[in-house]
Amino acid sequence: MTFSIVARCRRTGMFGVAVSSSSPAVAARCAYAQASVGAVASQNVTDPTLGPRALELMARGASATEAVAILKRTGAFIEYRQILAVDAAGVSAIHSGPKALGIWAEARGADVPAAAICLRMTACPLPWWMLSSPRKAALATG
Repeated sequence: MTFSIVARCRRTGMFGVAVSSSSPAVAARCAYAQASVGAVASQNVTDPTLGPRALELMARGASATEAVAILKRTGAFIEYRQILAVDAAGVSAIHSGPKALGIWAEARGADVPAAAICLRMTACPLPWWMLSSPRKAALATG
């Protein structure tokens, strides 16, 4: 199992990434952030080039949504991967490939996307931060 959350502080503009996994040292290949640009997590048979590529795209002016869409078109074996991104404007985006391992889930709102893979159950509750937020949140599972 791997759980990731990528976030932007609306007040300060700072970014953070947290990863929890059953795979040792997986965060070294999953978590990426760049001041004033954005933050990215890439997981599930992860490709360590996806995070830096997404940050480069966002640094050149792409939104998180556009950066993830470009990675979906150009990334190798993208059907196996999950990518989470948030940009400097607080736009969040997620890609969960149809061949991601096991049961997966994703949830996103303004300033924060979260995702998990290799889950044991198909029903995945909304994260606590989305339950307490007036912002619209979206949840998907596969």
